[in-house]
Amino acid sequence: MSDPPVPAPGDPLQPLVAALLGRARRDADAMRAAADADAAQALARASAQASDILAEARAHGESDARAVMAGARSRAEREARAVLLAAQDRAYEEARQSARDAIRGLRDDPAYPGVVQALRARARAELGEGVELHPLPSGGVAAIAGDRRLEFCLDALADDLLERLGGSVAELWAP
Repeated sequence: MSDPPVPAPGDPLQPLVAALLGRARRDADAMRAAADADAAQALARASAQASDILAEARAHGESDARAVMAGARSRAEREARAVLLAAQDRAYEEARQSARDAIRGLRDDPAYPGVVQALRARARAELGEGVELHPLPSGGVAAIAGDRRLEFCLDALADDLLERLGGSVAELWAP
């Protein structure tokens, strides 16, 4: 797994990114184990079903048995893949929710005013010095300059952090 981009030293988001990555890795390990168990159960069920079908097919002839077995194996593989993909989707959503929960907790952190100042500075850099800045009830900053509006809400920041990790997030539960 390649290292995800991290904020520069001294960036007030650096401890948050490190905490989110650690939490995401722990969550992903647990989710991968659950997904592996789900996939193993699906494969075991499919294998048992395929064995039953094969026994019945033998009674009807070898050529029929080969065709049935190929179809059963194909269905089992599709079912196992579907279970694994669904588990990975759940894992990503749970990681996303964990990241959001963690970043929302930042509002109670003594470093939060520094984060707000960094967001305000970013808003000024993007929209200019005449920007109107307003705190968001859910945490973060809204910036308005004429007909342009930017919001740096905490949930969106958590989503952006996960998105910046890109394929690194999927690698957390890859075998």
